[in-house]
Amino acid sequence: MRNTRETGDRASGEPLWWDVGFDAHGDAADERQGDRVAGAAREAGVRHLVVLAHTAHHEPELTERVDARCRALFAEAGGTDGVGLVGVRWPSMCFARPEDGHEERTGDTGLTGADVAGLRRVFPEGEDTLARLLGLLDERPPGNGALDDVGIALRRLVEQPLDTPLHAYGTDLGASVLPQTDPAMLIDSPTQVCEGFAEALDAARQETDPVEERSPERFEEAHSGSGAPEVSEHGTLTESGPAGPRPADDPTERLSRPESLAPSERPLRDPHAEQSPDRVWGGAHQLLCQVASYAMRRHAALVGERGLAPLLRGLGDDLPDTRIHLVGHGAGARLVAYAVRGLGPDERVASLCLFQAAISHFAFAEHLPQLSGGGALAGLHRRVTGPVVCCYSHHDLELGLFFPLACRRIGDGALLSGAGRTWGALGYDGIQGIDGCPALTLADALTDGALPSSGYVGVDASERIRAGGPPRGAHYDVFHQDLVRLVRVAGGLA
Repeated sequence: MRNTRETGDRASGEPLWWDVGFDAHGDAADERQGDRVAGAAREAGVRHLVVLAHTAHHEPELTERVDARCRALFAEAGGTDGVGLVGVRWPSMCFARPEDGHEERTGDTGLTGADVAGLRRVFPEGEDTLARLLGLLDERPPGNGALDDVGIALRRLVEQPLDTPLHAYGTDLGASVLPQTDPAMLIDSPTQVCEGFAEALDAARQETDPVEERSPERFEEAHSGSGAPEVSEHGTLTESGPAGPRPADDPTERLSRPESLAPSERPLRDPHAEQSPDRVWGGAHQLLCQVASYAMRRHAALVGERGLAPLLRGLGDDLPDTRIHLVGHGAGARLVAYAVRGLGPDERVASLCLFQAAISHFAFAEHLPQLSGGGALAGLHRRVTGPVVCCYSHHDLELGLFFPLACRRIGDGALLSGAGRTWGALGYDGIQGIDGCPALTLADALTDGALPSSGYVGVDASERIRAGGPPRGAHYDVFHQDLVRLVRVAGGLA
């Protein structure tokens, strides 16, 4: 972990940049890093401090490229005088994308050397288990028994003692909703789960060719008046109650089913399941990706609430005249959102912008459909003086397709709605379950006076965030000048 550093070239228009870092437990890499950022920002006359978090941190070469693009985009937007950027380093990773194509894969696992290094960061205590797992993915032994071994290895990688605080961050359900449980993908039959992810991969390939044929979204209105669904004394809503933007069609028919990774029609141990081993082992690789993403999401929330939140508190005390803005992408969006949750009731940040957030689309809801209680981030807008902007895209298959498949919990029964609705992601179809939440296109959001001065707002950026091949779709297509403009408008930096 690097200590706080400062970069930036005022002559080229790039804003100043500082790094802060945290380990997997949320502990600061340097106890004085906040003091140093505050001192340097004060000396530079910074009036707006923008804190950014993404999942490419910790892999040095990729981190430098991503951070350089962020600085360049802010420089291109102009008006960087008085603006400083802070990058959050935390134990995360992002799997190499096919379009990157600059690294050799290791064996037949489909993983690069950077992928393997990233897995070791995400699972620092599972070196032996990870080695066995990678060996299985490389050798692809015949028979369902090898897939069972994959499932066992993945469970061992993510298992934690019962008293660990990580268990509180496994879902975006409020603590009073349900006991925290592991995802069903870790417990269900590994053969059936791998088959389910193989089917999802096929759907991802179909969805990304071509994206121009996507249908426009639809918007579900909340019922009111005599036609409104009844609300119990516990706050439980029927499924038809929550409003929100929805894509015209799910990426795959599987998401319309109540069960996320539904069992195969073939009985377990059916020899026909072994006729296409490459396809099923491709599903096993995707299962590894989703288990790693689950582990990162869990750590992101913990690091945000227990690590970044105290640092923000210190920066607010040391820089009372500086406005602090939070920006996050993917699991990094989850990190900054939970950092806001970790602030005291009288503490505020100036604005919060979430891009392709790996968070439940019900996380902000005061009442969850078919459940008692609210989302884990309910009431978050009260700790943000400006708007909470959620930017989403229906071309993001990482969140629209794989996130709901990976998020079904142990013990979830067949609910009234499909898996995509029940376990969907904020970065795919926006904020759900918030009555009166504006839903704007990106073009509309950038017009003068369109963004609300406070509260939640969904911004459909599907026309801009749309490029990317399978399996992740457009999840990483976020380096656009319009998105930086949105950050500036939301935070009043313009």
